Amino acid sequence: MDNTQPGAGATSSDHGSFMEQKSQMSPLNHGGGPPVNYPAYPYGGEPAPQEIRIIAPPVQFRRFGNAAALGLITFGICTVQQSMMDAGMSVGYGHGTRSMTAQSISVAGIAQFAAGLWQIANGDTFEGAAFTSFGASWFAKGLAQVPGVGVEAYQNNESPDLVRKQRGVIALTWGIWVFILLLGNVKSHVANIVLFTTLNLEIDFECAGAWTGDERMTKTGAWFGFFCGLSAMYNAAAILLNEENFWFNLPVGNWYTPKPLRDEEGDLYEE
Repeated sequence: MDNTQPGAGATSSDHGSFMEQKSQMSPLNHGGGPPVNYPAYPYGGEPAPQEIRIIAPPVQFRRFGNAAALGLITFGICTVQQSMMDAGMSVGYGHGTRSMTAQSISVAGIAQFAAGLWQIANGDTFEGAAFTSFGASWFAKGLAQVPGVGVEAYQNNESPDLVRKQRGVIALTWGIWVFILLLGNVKSHVANIVLFTTLNLEIDFECAGAWTGDERMTKTGAWFGFFCGLSAMYNAAAILLNEENFWFNLPVGNWYTPKPLRDEEGDLYEE
């Protein structure tokens, strides 16, 4: 009996026959159909026979869908709901926010955080950083309202002024981060700029209201948050509704035209 193992002292003809057998035996052939051709082997040279047994393609050839729409819609929905309650548009000022606990954790928290991770996997560092940071923030906000966690009970034992100023410190640091995100969007379309401008104004007024104790400032920030949430939902709709599945592309106001640049080999590309 021939004990020759493929890849270890096997002849080229043996190697070729082994490859043909593996192609026919692959579950991707769906009952003996033509073999599935993957992209060129990325590691140089001929793949060893045992590496052919890996069904999934290499990581660099995998593709993820655009998760920006998921991050925008989860952020927008919960921002609109929270802002309506903070502004007193629905249940009165300062009431009803505890009903947002579940959505803060699952929708704006976990789902938005996952969208950020997908965007990072897609190579979009900007949206990945934005979605993961805000997803973690919403998750922490919802978790703090869960009975038994201890955050609410701890704050109830502190003076209201101290709790208010603590919120002001949190809003101040987030205001800095959102301003950085706004600067990173100045070359983007108008719908994105409106989103981050209203988000900046929301957090700025929230910060001012927390430091001064002026409810009018907080309510004004909530109104800006309301329009920020709507603009986020519009941005999500602009991604999902296009000429492939809708009658037309939603306008977003592209105002900046990238200048064509050349790389070291002289090929043109957009900045």
